[in-house]
Amino acid sequence: MTPLCRLLRVHLVLATLALTVAAGAQKQLAEGPSISPFRGMRLVGDDIEVQIDEATWYALEQVAGVESATLVRESKRICGQQWWKRITEDLPALLATMGTDTDGSVDLVVRDLATGERRDFPAVEMTHDKRQALREVHRGDPERARAGGETPDRLPMPAVREDLATLQRLLDERFAYRRLRDVDLDKLVRDAALRLAASGEAVPALALAREVDAILRAFGDGHSGLLEPLPLEHAGQLPFLIQQVAGGPVAFHGDRSGFVDPERPFVVAIDGVPIGDWLEAARARGVQGGAMMQQKAAERGLRDIAELRAALGLPVDGDVRVTLRADDAGDERDVALPLGRRRLTYGGWPRVSTVLRVKKIGDVGYLRIGSMQLEPEDLEALDEALQSVRATTALVIDVRGNGGGKRDALLRLLPYFLAPDGSPVVTNVAAARLQPGQQTRGDLLADRGLHPADWDGYDAAQRAAIGAFLKGFTPSWRLPAREFSPYCFLVQRHADNGNAFFYDKPVAVLIDRACFSATDVFAAALGALPRVTLVGEPTGGGSGRALPYQLPKSGVRLKLSSMASFRPDGVLFEGAGVVPDVAVETVPTDLIGTTDTVLQRALELLR
Repeated sequence: MTPLCRLLRVHLVLATLALTVAAGAQKQLAEGPSISPFRGMRLVGDDIEVQIDEATWYALEQVAGVESATLVRESKRICGQQWWKRITEDLPALLATMGTDTDGSVDLVVRDLATGERRDFPAVEMTHDKRQALREVHRGDPERARAGGETPDRLPMPAVREDLATLQRLLDERFAYRRLRDVDLDKLVRDAALRLAASGEAVPALALAREVDAILRAFGDGHSGLLEPLPLEHAGQLPFLIQQVAGGPVAFHGDRSGFVDPERPFVVAIDGVPIGDWLEAARARGVQGGAMMQQKAAERGLRDIAELRAALGLPVDGDVRVTLRADDAGDERDVALPLGRRRLTYGGWPRVSTVLRVKKIGDVGYLRIGSMQLEPEDLEALDEALQSVRATTALVIDVRGNGGGKRDALLRLLPYFLAPDGSPVVTNVAAARLQPGQQTRGDLLADRGLHPADWDGYDAAQRAAIGAFLKGFTPSWRLPAREFSPYCFLVQRHADNGNAFFYDKPVAVLIDRACFSATDVFAAALGALPRVTLVGEPTGGGSGRALPYQLPKSGVRLKLSSMASFRPDGVLFEGAGVVPDVAVETVPTDLIGTTDTVLQRALELLR
């Protein structure tokens, strides 16, 4: 049996086992006590928000001593697709299945979404009425249950001013990157209030949300922004995708089956307006971060062609007239296409049918990691994948198009490339933004695997590694005094993964502009190792540990980065990303899968 077949067989066995366990768990959980401590629950990304009283929403941090992230992870493992239903309707039985018994009440730890204050609610009573209310909302409209219900359509101006003041306070007191860029927040808030006041006594809540969105985008942090996308003011989407490559922007079909014009892939103009003007208009509407982040945002923003037409003073409706050319000196041709009705997606690229893919290209191993949202069975498959390429002469790890998620892949994979007798290595450094008056200087970033130098979980070798690291660590951004915790460190070594062998052959990691967040951290950590070469283009640049908040009057929900995170070489991730050791420009045919220039260049380097 080939290594790939063994890997697929492991996936099949694990999937079958998971279905069997989940089916048994459903019956057991449904027979548990029908009570809950919460009057309201909603899901925001991977975070749970709850109502304990009838008015205030909180971010749930712990229930009965169980971390919110652990609750979500274990419910998904135990209950499969019914995981959210079981959290909302069968919480006591779910906790009991996880080994935590309750007696009709639970201790809760939450964080106020409006103030960021951490609060303890001891011995909150669980009642049948609370559980029934949650169940009725879930049965009536599951999506509404996840989103948390209604928000007001219009607000009086005093309420608008209160929400803007809350936003400014959150940015001043909670936002990690508040002082990274020279942003005049006072002016942004003042101008927003003047524009909203022009609406009259009753201000549309959507208008306030748009102003909040614009203020957040001005700070250039890809992790911070609104939690729900804003509806478009004008219908109509670009009927193809555009991406910058060597030679200029290229127009290709949304399914990547080919170019809009097979003979002329490059875009010169749209509706007679030079493509550079369109990209600039789209860039102005995107996150104002680093250069690569802005370029990516501009490309993707072009899809909202009707919105951009309005911004450029062009008629909103009508066919899209795109001018295409073959190359710099090639002939041009106009193509008229109807507006699209749906927004096309770029998706991960190269495409994979599963999160992980492993194969051999001659004597070189190839491991594709399409997402950092890996489940426990994926991590076991990752170990199996490494075993299958153990005898290869070199290895390619492809994380292009991977927008991030969790750090589990890094924690699982990096030990394979560290010598068993070698010293531990520091792969990430970060500091948490402190709340005003907060005296806690402890383990604030443990959920990211980061701990302060005096953490009692470190042994002598790890502390020595941190000490040696700090002698050469010079951060590119000096953190504002008294606003951050001491530095915390992600320290890794070979023994962290008991399944790991030492892979001492050359490794190439393929990266691109779509790599972000946890994938940024992954690329920087591997790229700091001596036998690893990063190949491709710079990553998006961002690492922020975003936390959710809610404005009290409008209900507008947002997230803000809560930590400043650095690469091992001291460069701040935010706005900078990871630069490849060997830069390789994408060519047009790479976008439709007929060539893969970056992979071929990596294979040349390894061979």
